[in-house]
Amino acid sequence: MSKIEATDSVVLGVSVDDMDSHKKFQEQETFGFPLLADTDFAVSKLYSGIMEKFNAANRVTFIIDKAGYIRVIDDKVDVRNHGADVVKLIEENVPKKIEVGQPAPHFIAYDGDGIMYKLSQFKGKKSVVLAFYPKDFTGG
Repeated sequence: MSKIEATDSVVLGVSVDDMDSHKKFQEQETFGFPLLADTDFAVSKLYSGIMEKFNAANRVTFIIDKAGYIRVIDDKVDVRNHGADVVKLIEENVPKKIEVGQPAPHFIAYDGDGIMYKLSQFKGKKSVVLAFYPKDFTGG
C-alpha cells in the first residue's frame, strides 16, 4: 500500500458483499484500504458490470484522477501483481503537478449551457487561458 499511497492516491475496494462480510474479510486478510459494500449493485452496475452467473461484480480497477476523470480501466486484473500494476498505471497515466514547460493535461468541461469544451479543440489555433476562481458569488 505504501507505494500506492506515495502516488497520492486512495484505494477503495468495492463488492456486493455486505458490511459484516467485509469486516470479517478485512480481519482475515488485513487490507490497508476500506472495503465498500455495494449490496444494491448500484456502483457495480455503473462501473464494473455484473457477472449474472455469480451475482457479483466483475473484477475491474478504475483509476480516477484528482479532477474526477477516469484515466485507466483495467479489466484484466492480475490479482498476484495488482498492487505493482496499479502503481505503474498511475505513474504512466495520471498527470502529476503541472509545471511550466510541460504539455497541458487534456480536459473536457461544460459551460452553463451544456456546451462542451475540449483543450484539444484549441491546439494550434489559439492560446488558452484557464482562469480559476474559488467559487461563484464569493469575493475570491
